Amino acid sequence: MRVKDYLEKVAYKTTRKEEWMGAPVEEYRSKFDDSYITFVGLEDDVKFLAKHEITEELTHGVGFSPKENKWYGWSHRAIYGFTIGSTCKKGDVHYRGSTMEELEEDAIRFWKDEYHKNVRCEGTTEKDGNKYFIIKWEYADSVPNESLRGVTRAELVLVGEVGKGEWTAQTMGDAKQMAIDFCKGIG
Repeated sequence: MRVKDYLEKVAYKTTRKEEWMGAPVEEYRSKFDDSYITFVGLEDDVKFLAKHEITEELTHGVGFSPKENKWYGWSHRAIYGFTIGSTCKKGDVHYRGSTMEELEEDAIRFWKDEYHKNVRCEGTTEKDGNKYFIIKWEYADSVPNESLRGVTRAELVLVGEVGKGEWTAQTMGDAKQMAIDFCKGIG
């Protein structure tokens, strides 16, 4: 589907209420729920959505393709489609641990790579009404910035909601949930 035809089908043009850098901004918003789709002038950003005809229940970051019978989740970083039989495993963007311990393991796993050593969780803290894991590590000798080598650093990682852990989509409702989780996970 051509991008122009796609946008006519799924979106409408409007001027954003808030100005950007002192000027009004035109954007496309979803006919389904009025959520933001893209700015006028950046129509090429939705080529993938048009190509895969993600036309149903289109929201900011989630939509359904009747052509492919898939639910898609996306952000500016990535996009992925889910259907019956799609799986969710540890390490996947859409994975949410089913216990607090699994959520903690996932927060630690996110930071483990060749540049971070002794990655650990040192408890939780509350900030602005949200709960966070306190993740600490030391920079390894392999980090390119030599001034960071051996430095200890901490990061707050939002705990978020407990999920389903590892699972397989049995219904299209499950596939939609995976797309929603992917959208949240890829941010």
